[in-house]
Amino acid sequence: MSIGNHDYVVGETRVNAFHLLILFWCSMLMTFDGYDLVIYGSVLPTLMNEWKLSPVIAGIIGSSALFGMMIGALTLGSSSDRFGRRRVILVCLIIFGIAALANGFSQTSTEFIVCRVFTGIGLGGMVPNIVALMAEMAPNSKRNIMITVMLCFFSVGGVIAAFTGKVVTPAFGWRANFVIAGLPLLAVPLLYRWLPESITYLLANAKFEEADRVLRIIAPSLRRSAASLAPLNAQANGNPSKLRTAQLFTEGRGRNTILIWIGFGMCMLMVYGLTTWLPKLMVANGYSLGSSLSFLLTLNAGAVLGGLASGWLADRFGGKNTLVLYFTVAAISISALGFKQNEYVLSALLMLAGATTIGTLCLVHAFAAIAYPAHIRSTGVGWAAAIGRFGAVAGPAVGGYLFAQNLPINVNFLFFAAPGIIAAIAFILTSGKTEEPKSTSATVASAD
Repeated sequence: MSIGNHDYVVGETRVNAFHLLILFWCSMLMTFDGYDLVIYGSVLPTLMNEWKLSPVIAGIIGSSALFGMMIGALTLGSSSDRFGRRRVILVCLIIFGIAALANGFSQTSTEFIVCRVFTGIGLGGMVPNIVALMAEMAPNSKRNIMITVMLCFFSVGGVIAAFTGKVVTPAFGWRANFVIAGLPLLAVPLLYRWLPESITYLLANAKFEEADRVLRIIAPSLRRSAASLAPLNAQANGNPSKLRTAQLFTEGRGRNTILIWIGFGMCMLMVYGLTTWLPKLMVANGYSLGSSLSFLLTLNAGAVLGGLASGWLADRFGGKNTLVLYFTVAAISISALGFKQNEYVLSALLMLAGATTIGTLCLVHAFAAIAYPAHIRSTGVGWAAAIGRFGAVAGPAVGGYLFAQNLPINVNFLFFAAPGIIAAIAFILTSGKTEEPKSTSATVASAD
């Protein structure tokens, strides 16, 4: 495209303050997500003792948020393609904020489970939408890194949850942690004022005045009005009136959709299975409990570094190549954890395992966002995340079953490593159609 004869499209702009503002708000939302999901584990020992919960009930409560996330991803996660990103994000924030706050006032395990389900619904609906919004607003050259940076804040929220669980619970009781979880509700007015709506949604719904305001900020060199770009945007995004879920399988997308679902499921199986059972497995392998808990921290430290690196690598070498590399390294490093290692090798393996499992979860969301056009983007990411939750539920459950069989420890680790190979093969088989940043909805077509 000649700069002298054409205006820049949104996706070809350089990162400016407006992009960073969007990144800030979306990262803050991911921090809430990480806090709300991890806080249960932080208060679980106290809660089990106070309410005399059986391990079975405690496990059901733990799974209830994941179940809710599946519902939220399938409903609210895909609804913004019709109702707008910002509106659905705010609704999700209100849902999980109220539900998390209500957890602090629960009197029975049943009430607690209901609140956790609604917390999961809000979180499950929010994540696909902030991923889709970030994908649509980020410049093409920085899209992967901006999405993965945002998603890395899930781990930041988890660290905050661990800290408050350790400091707040002894001083104020476990309920205070959920009062903190309700604080995101205070951000609703700020997000309503500052979080922008998707350009593609605004054009598709003839909201040209608002679209013009956003375009002038995000692409100052654009000289055409939003109204003149609407026909080009409609042509690029196809027919939005068709059933959006069905469009995940039309126009040659069906194969990639199934393969992306497999990749999501395998990734979440490794993430939730490994983080749940790593301390137990390491103790069974001869390490002390204190060391095993430190190993979990090392795993999550690697996740942050791996998530950040994955975006940088994907922007340079492609998301597909980076995912195949990460899943292969994950399989190798997790397999090696099943054998006794010296301190330095073990730490390196844990860092690699965290980087290429939890860290990869950031990149698979970015990959799915880029794989679909704007009018079905949140639908595509929402369905992939929902299907992936089957892997999230299966990981801890099957891992517990294998552990109960008293199998050799290396066999347990091999179980968590195998999904990495399956996921790598799945992404190898995806077509190149997922690597088309200029045709994704994050851009608005330009003309002479």
